[in-house]
Amino acid sequence: MKKQLTILLTLILFSPLMELFAQQVREAPPARGPIKIEPVPGRGPIKIQPVPRPGPGNRLPIRPGGPAPQKAAINWAQQQMVFIGDLDKVVAGPVGRSFPPMFTHKLNFTVKEVIRGNLKPGEKIEVSHVARQRVAPVFPVNASCIVGGEKSRGSYRAVAVEKVDPKKIASIRMACVLPLGWTAEGGKVLSPWANLKVRWPGAQKEGATHFCATTGRPALMAGAAVSFTVEKVPPQKEIKWTNPDGDGEYKVTVSNTGSKPLAVPALRKLGKRILWDDSLVILCQGKTYSAPAAKGIMDPSSAVVLAPGQKVSSVINPLALDGPSWPRGGYRISFQICLGEKSSSQSFYYMSRHHDKIRDLLKAGKPIRQTSTGD
Repeated sequence: MKKQLTILLTLILFSPLMELFAQQVREAPPARGPIKIEPVPGRGPIKIQPVPRPGPGNRLPIRPGGPAPQKAAINWAQQQMVFIGDLDKVVAGPVGRSFPPMFTHKLNFTVKEVIRGNLKPGEKIEVSHVARQRVAPVFPVNASCIVGGEKSRGSYRAVAVEKVDPKKIASIRMACVLPLGWTAEGGKVLSPWANLKVRWPGAQKEGATHFCATTGRPALMAGAAVSFTVEKVPPQKEIKWTNPDGDGEYKVTVSNTGSKPLAVPALRKLGKRILWDDSLVILCQGKTYSAPAAKGIMDPSSAVVLAPGQKVSSVINPLALDGPSWPRGGYRISFQICLGEKSSSQSFYYMSRHHDKIRDLLKAGKPIRQTSTGD
């Protein structure tokens, strides 16, 4: 009897708690399933692809940036030197860790034939080669190659290296017969001054073989014996990290280092005035430009003749050109300044916040150097 009474009291005391617990169980929310991510209207489904973790000491894999761009056709008319030679040896150098990577090589050639430049047959030379592309370049070792490039700071640099193709040699020779910056397509020869539409005096042939189809100007060379140099002109005010190569001015010097008078057919003059702007040509970013102040030659002119040891100079500023893609921020741009078949390549550091103002002054015909007015 006592036991039954205890059970009854327990049920009476705890029944409210049991009822409350039962109610909470009945009102508990249903179990939730997996979270579903609904796509935003107008967009496809979101795809999450896991990236594998690199192993110890390994870098994350570099994803390809799409198909490699097709290489532009080589403009042989713009090459400072062109020769045919046997590729004797290839030495791979460091690879720049950029994307695409930058591959460097040293190429050893035995020169067989010189099409343009001052090399000599039989000469053995080492040429540097740099290629920024997705895969390492492959060179035809022990084969006969045609090479286009330049000499800068005492070293040779190859721009183009191709296995000799007999079908292309004739057109390459034709391109190299012309002065730098001239073109020949479909038998039509054009000079860098063709866009000026100023006719050269018809009777003045100067003993040339090729003539501009638009202006009639003869294709004239500087001559093998001529010394042609280009040097940067220091800026009036040097600004750290801004104009280490100056403000675009270059001093061009043509010299006669021999012991006899020397004519320079590509350098023209009217009376005693040398026509620098109508004689010099600038190559930049694969395009050809006449000098910024060129007007064309319509009156009879003559070649500059230099006495033994004589030199003549002038200053030119390529920043006055219209057409190049000028860098934004700070970056380098290259100019190849030419006279006939002679040229000099210059790498110029362009800082837009500074050199844009220089270009504006040049376009307005204003001097970029301030002259002192005195006290």
